[in-house]
This record gives sequence, C-alpha cells and structure tokens, in this order.
Amino acid sequence: MSSTFSGFYVAKSGIQAARANLQITGQNMTNVNTTGYTRQRVDSYSVGPTGSNMRYTGGNLAIGNGVYCSGTSQIRDPYLDIRYRAEHAYVGKTDVQLDTLSDLEDIFDESSKDGLSAQFSDLITQLNTLASSPTYSSENIVKNSAMLLTKAFNSASQRLSKIRKEQTKSLQDDAITKVNNLLKNIAHLNQEIKSSEISGTSALELTDQRNTMIDELSKYANIEVSTKTVEIGSDRSVSELHIDLVSGDQKFSLVANGDYSEFSMTTDSGTVKMELKDVASDTSVPARDSDGNILKDADDNPIPMTNADLTEGAFGGYLSMLNESGEFDPVTGERGLGYYEKMLDKLAVDFADTMNQANSTNESGVYNKPLFTTTDGTSTTGITAGNISISTAWNTATSSYITATKQTGDVDTSSNGDNVLYMISELGKDKTYKTTDDADAKTLFTTSIDSFMSDLSVSVLALQKSDVNRQNTTYNSTLTEIDTQRAAVSSVDVNEEGINLIMYNQALTASSRFMTTLDEALETIINKMGIVGR
Repeated sequence: MSSTFSGFYVAKSGIQAARANLQITGQNMTNVNTTGYTRQRVDSYSVGPTGSNMRYTGGNLAIGNGVYCSGTSQIRDPYLDIRYRAEHAYVGKTDVQLDTLSDLEDIFDESSKDGLSAQFSDLITQLNTLASSPTYSSENIVKNSAMLLTKAFNSASQRLSKIRKEQTKSLQDDAITKVNNLLKNIAHLNQEIKSSEISGTSALELTDQRNTMIDELSKYANIEVSTKTVEIGSDRSVSELHIDLVSGDQKFSLVANGDYSEFSMTTDSGTVKMELKDVASDTSVPARDSDGNILKDADDNPIPMTNADLTEGAFGGYLSMLNESGEFDPVTGERGLGYYEKMLDKLAVDFADTMNQANSTNESGVYNKPLFTTTDGTSTTGITAGNISISTAWNTATSSYITATKQTGDVDTSSNGDNVLYMISELGKDKTYKTTDDADAKTLFTTSIDSFMSDLSVSVLALQKSDVNRQNTTYNSTLTEIDTQRAAVSSVDVNEEGINLIMYNQALTASSRFMTTLDEALETIINKMGIVGR
C-alpha cells in the first residue's frame, strides 16, 4: 500500500494542475483578440502507482499518484492548415490575374468616348462625308480623324506598356521582397523555437508568429510544410520545420530549419525569369524527389527551378500575365499582357495595310500613296500600335491625297467617290484573324476592322475576366469556409473559457479540500489514537 504521506503528493499535484489550467485559461482569454493566436491547453496525464509490476501484490492496494503536467500545446488541426494553404495559393494567383485584367479593361473600355471603337466610328463617318463630297476640306477632316485614331492606338500601346512595367515592378519590389523577408523570418523563428525547446521553455507564441507567416507565404506559391524530429541527447528530441516549393513530383527547399532560400528575377527580351538560390551557398536550389534525392538532367547537372515550377500562387499569376500570350504561344496558355499587345498590333497592321492598299493606284503591291506608316512617316513595314502614324506625304499634302476614284485590275471604283466607299466597305468586311499568315496558324476570331476592338473587349477580355472572377470568388469562398473551420478549432471562445475558469477553480478548491482532509486525518491518527485509558 502507498505510504501515509503519499496522499499529500496527490493533492499537491491536483492543486498544481488546477493552477496551471487556470493560468492557461487566463492566457487564452487575454489573447482572445490577438491576430494569429492559437488556443492553448495543458498536457497532463494520470500518474500510476509505484511498486513491482506483478499481478498480485500481496494484498497491498495499488493507488495512483495523482496527475502530471508535462507541458503546454496548441489546439490545431494540421489537415485544415494544409487545405487552407493550398487554397490560399489559388486565391493568390487569381487575385493577381483579376487585378491585371481590370487594368486591361480600362484600356479596352469601349464605352469611352475617346476609345478606339469611337475613333473608328468617327473615321468612318468622315469617310462617308468625303465620299459624298470629295473635297480638300472634307479630306482634312478625315485626316484629323485618322490622326486621332493613330494617337488612340499609340495611347493604348503606351498604357499596355505601363501595365507591364507596373506588374513587373510589383513582382520584383513587392511580391519577391515580401516572400524573401518571410522566408528569412521563418528561418529565424525556427532557430528561436528550437532553442526554446532545447532549454525546456514553451515557444507557443513564437509558433503562432511562424504559422501566421507560413499562411502568408502560401499565397505566393504552392508550398508543403513538414517537421523532422531531431535527437538532442538525454532521451530528448526537438522538431525542425521544413518548407518546400512543390511542383509536380519535384520539391525545392525554401526553408530547412535555420537555412533559407531567396527568389530573384531577371528580364530577358521582355520575358520575366524567376530564380531560387540558397542564401548560405549562393547556388541554385536543386530539385529533389519525394525521398529527398537531388534530381539531375541528362548532363548530370542538378535541375534548378524555372518558371514552369511556379504555376500557382501570386508568383504564378504574375508570370502568366507577364509572359504568356495565349494563342500566340507555341503551346496555348493564359491570355496575358502579350496576347492583348499582339492583338492590338495585329489590328493596327491590318488597318494600315487595308487603307494603304485601297489608296494605292498601282498594281505592283507596293503602296505608292500610303495613308499610314511608322513614326518616321515613310515606312509601311514594321507598323505596330505603338508607332502607327499618318504618312508624311498625306500630312504635308496641300491638295487632295486620298484616292477618291481609281480603276485597277483588282477593283473598279472609277465613279466619283466610289473608292472612298470601297475603303469603308473594307473596314466593315468580316475576316478571320489568325496568329500568323501561315495556313496552319491558330485562329483567333472572325470580325471586321471597325468591330475588332469591341469584339476583343466583349467576346474575349470580358469573358476572360468573368471566368477569373468566378474562380476567384469560388476560391475565396472555400478559403473563408476552411478558415472558419480552423477558427472553430483553434480560436478562443470566451464562453468556453469562462466555463473552464469555473471548472478549474472548483478543481483547485476540491484538491485543496482534499489536502485539508488528509491533514485532519493525520492529526487524528498521530495525536488522538491510542489515548484511551490514559
């Protein structure tokens, strides 16, 4: 049977456990509004009886020795953390895409009075006036309308370039800088948490800070978080945290306990390229398989991270918008900035060629009376939305320059003003646009020159934005749902903690009463037993 005084140890352990639970409850209630705080609890278990481990103990009654508090821990659901971080990457990507498409929508807004469609309509109106009255005065009005149209092309091209510069700057100065700081701080917290665990000190508040940073990091890339148990001697162990960038079956180390990597970017011929280097060695981080083995290419060189490994998260959103051109790419991808730049250039080139061809009077295929050229005013090759301009010959003409009537082998517009009407009909004629002039080129859509911008805005851009917006709404809804589930598990409920206060206070009172009762019993045994007959 246990010793006479063992009951005091049981009562003492109960008092200590109740006090610890009261203190942890107070800590939870104090941090009820602290961002990122995870509800804590005391880890305790019952202490068994001492003695020989035999089935029969000679009639001695074996009773437990109270409760032992081994430490404190957080109440978290790792599965919900994994789901939250995976969904956060989807939200991060669609957020960036949605922002970029919203900026593009401002450029291709066809409700604007000074938009390209409005300028096309005005040019056609002035051409109709010229056809009915082919005079120099009417032509000057056409020339001014055409000049405004070229400036609208130039402005749209410049605004596209501005969006590209802003998105590139945002990727480099905002996203990459923030991610690198997160990786550095997580590695630093890993070391502090490990040191605390080695010294036997709780580091749950530091763990909360680290989890908040990991959640933020998950917005930028598809990451995987894991822990590794490391023996430190004297039958003790601590855990080390690792974060990897996941790409299919490959992994790239971002944080390995106290070591971390950094992202950087370069721009090569307009293409943004991302790199990942280990800070300690200043070398590219190699790809590894699921077992941690370094993967190598055919030349036995470690495989570095490329843009293809960053398809999710905000990084994936930036790269898709900056580098991908939809149908213009060898393998069709996202319709990024490149797609809309190329579409705008295609419209400028087709418009200029159509008008120059209609105004020419020869049959050689060379534009002898070009209306539109590059900025130098003479060249009809290499025209883009950014450099289209009315020709110097037309701009400086002191008499009628537009060919109102002509007769060639291809077209007969010899009646007065018929050639101008022919120009108008060419601008309104439906044609199928392709990525290139090759027969096997990818088809874009079928429309006319004067409807090109409105069709691009409504049939392509608006639908793309609507699709991305739908995805973003779905991902955000799922993310909010998962976060609510996490909060139900990990956040502090004041009502629940209030009940705990009452419960642990009663436990403290009961253990104290137990100790008092034991004291009274011992006093009776020691001072009052065996005094009969004295």
